[in-house]
Amino acid sequence: MPIDQETPGTPAPIRRHKAIEVFGNRFGRLYNDDVLSPGGRPGKYLRWQWAHTGVVVVARGPAGIALVPTYRYPLGAASLEFPRGGCEIGESPEEAAARELREEAGLIAVTTRDIGLLHAETGLIESGVHVVEATVVAGPVEAARPEAMESVAEPVWVSQEGMLDLLGQGGVTCGVTLAAFALVLAADRSSVDPS
Repeated sequence: MPIDQETPGTPAPIRRHKAIEVFGNRFGRLYNDDVLSPGGRPGKYLRWQWAHTGVVVVARGPAGIALVPTYRYPLGAASLEFPRGGCEIGESPEEAAARELREEAGLIAVTTRDIGLLHAETGLIESGVHVVEATVVAGPVEAARPEAMESVAEPVWVSQEGMLDLLGQGGVTCGVTLAAFALVLAADRSSVDPS
């Protein structure tokens, strides 16, 4: 949650003088803005703006929590992650989550619940990502249908304890997955302990 600029002890803002788009495609826009530092010095600030609201899906089923091994081109390696993507025009985060689960993992959502918003990289990415918890039926029910530039394998199911073990061993390094799991844990705690 952004800090209110009126709160004492809040850092002074960096002000946008001029938005300068340097790249754009159907996924979003990259800007290299002219900015003014808190002291008034001019400079540049790079930021990415997604074209659509993002979603990350924490899928829970009889076998535990589903992670999807996903090849990530920037890493040059596979990464164990929660399924994620973007909302299409007119689609709610819950609807997008159900669609992403079908596409990336072949899983069918029985229920979905938007549990919060996260910002994947606050120093670069402007857009937020909705964390959606989904209850799914057992196992992949249909073949995954990833997009052309996605490379995914069958879902891996872990218990909540198994997930914590993976985190402790460095088996999950995706920041979006880590933040989404933290939000799910907090939501679980809130539903058990209302105080």
